[in-house]
Amino acid sequence: MQARLSDWSDWMMTPDRILDGSTAERACDFVNKYPDDVKLLNEFGLKAFRLSLNWPALLSAEPNSSDSACELNPEAVEYYRRLLTQLREQGIVTFVTLFHFCLPQWLAQKGGWLNPISADQFRIFTIKIVDAFGDLVDYWLTINEPMAYAYQSFIAGVWTPGLKGDYLSAFTCVRHMLAGHAMAYEAIKSKYPDAPVSFTNHWRPFSPEKPLSIMDHVVCMVRDNVFNHLFPSSINSGVYRLPFPLGCYQQFRDLEGPIKGLKDSMDYIGINYYTRELSRFKPSWPIDVFGEASDKPQLKTNALGWEVYPEGLYQILTHDVKPYLVSSNRKTREIFITENGYAERYESQLEDGDWSLDDKERVHYLAVHLKAIHEAIKVGSPVRGYLHWSLLDNFEWAEGLCQRFGLVRVSYPNQARAPRQSAYVYGDIAAANCLSQEILSKRRP
Repeated sequence: MQARLSDWSDWMMTPDRILDGSTAERACDFVNKYPDDVKLLNEFGLKAFRLSLNWPALLSAEPNSSDSACELNPEAVEYYRRLLTQLREQGIVTFVTLFHFCLPQWLAQKGGWLNPISADQFRIFTIKIVDAFGDLVDYWLTINEPMAYAYQSFIAGVWTPGLKGDYLSAFTCVRHMLAGHAMAYEAIKSKYPDAPVSFTNHWRPFSPEKPLSIMDHVVCMVRDNVFNHLFPSSINSGVYRLPFPLGCYQQFRDLEGPIKGLKDSMDYIGINYYTRELSRFKPSWPIDVFGEASDKPQLKTNALGWEVYPEGLYQILTHDVKPYLVSSNRKTREIFITENGYAERYESQLEDGDWSLDDKERVHYLAVHLKAIHEAIKVGSPVRGYLHWSLLDNFEWAEGLCQRFGLVRVSYPNQARAPRQSAYVYGDIAAANCLSQEILSKRRP
């Protein structure tokens, strides 16, 4: 497939954009090594796999106003057909994401998700994708972590286009993503009416750095309403309405209003969960009720500084998602954990040796989060599936290649794969369909 077609292609090649100086030019090379990587799923008894489609590679040229004006890249279509067919033949359920942070360069140059045309371009892309792959997809996900994308791109400035503190752009982006999601939902349903369609929400509970600080609690409330609830609540109502205090400002009120086709465009709930975030009020003028993230963790953290907090996942499954569990036509929405994992840091140039293979911390993280899910199911949470992030070490956006989430280690210089202890443990849990001390303490290669 052609390379250097996305907004991330130029972004990652610019000095100081990626923390470890690496790029995704090769990364884990899944595009070439997928036949063997998919076999790993069967080796460990895993029956579901999530993948994302490369919008820039699949639709590299700019369409005009006609839906049929630009065809998909035949080479890219052939690749994804082979991949999805192999997964289908091995009995593996597929979760396919349409937008996972990368925009075609031509669309990014027009403003990307800040431009109203982005939603319609996403619709055109989705129509073509459904025609090409709809017979091989089990579950659809339109957009991965829309609120994380808006924050990292327009508030933190660590993802392309790198704007900082631009709240108006962030919420403009979210509105257009909601419109794009609604259009994509309709495009899928028009051809496959029974296909389950949703998006992934990066759920992150917010806790006050100082439990006795009223302003820290206010910050947590505002962050929770925006980061966790804005997207699903808009889908529930069909109306984009910004929570207090954003609605007090005319520039934000101008973004609000109903979005065609948005209401109930969510057949199930996709949850990405990693950690909670401690937050605090930061004195300033004018007052900023969004505050800031605390740099004082209270629990054990992973290599990214994220606390290990399985209680947060239990809270989400038993409390936070309740407003979204039933659609307006009284259908219960099932829950799938679409990401959950633990980061360790190892340099990208490492090759042979036993480094990182005995990943006890990841095993612990996996066990305590599966236990939290089990406890939530016992009290009625309709969780139907769990997808660990990730099968392989890969490129982690602004962090580069050093932050490793994989059950399987990738030695990037020679592309060798080596299953970690967590892969064996996860496989045993999947085979037994239970979590036990015997499984956790079993000796493995």
